[in-house]
Formats: sequence, structure tokens, C-alpha cells
Amino acid sequence: MYLYSLKINSMGALELKNKLIAQFNLFIQDDSKLKVLDGIFDAINVADSSSVISEEHYKVVEERSSKYHAGETEGSTWEEVKLKMNKKHGF
Repeated sequence: MYLYSLKINSMGALELKNKLIAQFNLFIQDDSKLKVLDGIFDAINVADSSSVISEEHYKVVEERSSKYHAGETEGSTWEEVKLKMNKKHGF
């Protein structure tokens, strides 16, 4: 999807492939993670699966991420987020 292509562009396809191969080799040594990997592969291999998240929303996330990494915006700590949620929604 859109965010996946951003990761490839920023990291480089070969570097990303090598990273995934190394991670995959570690995961397959842990039997408890095999079902998780199988589920991931099943999800990836589903043909014509449409995302519930629109392409427009992916673009908004990309734009915000780019601004954050360029130092144009600041993030919030988890404590700040919890306080805002509590004030706004009561939890």
C-alpha cells in the first residue's frame, strides 16, 4: 500500500529486503510466531483486498509524517495524549 511504498523509498529496496530476510530467519526459529507469520502471509496474498482506510487518509498520514521528520511539527508524549483524551472524552 501507500505507506509500504514510502518505507521502500526511504530505506532502499535492497536494504529493506535484507532486513526482512534477517527478521524472517529469526521469526521462523520461534514456533509460537509461525501462526502469526502464516496469518500475515494469508492477509498479503488475498487478491483484490480493499483497505478500509482510504488512499486520501494515507496521504494525510504521509504528509504529517514528513512534516514531523522535517522538524516542522512536534509530537506529543504519551502522557500529554492521555491528558487530552481525558479532558476531551472523559477517559
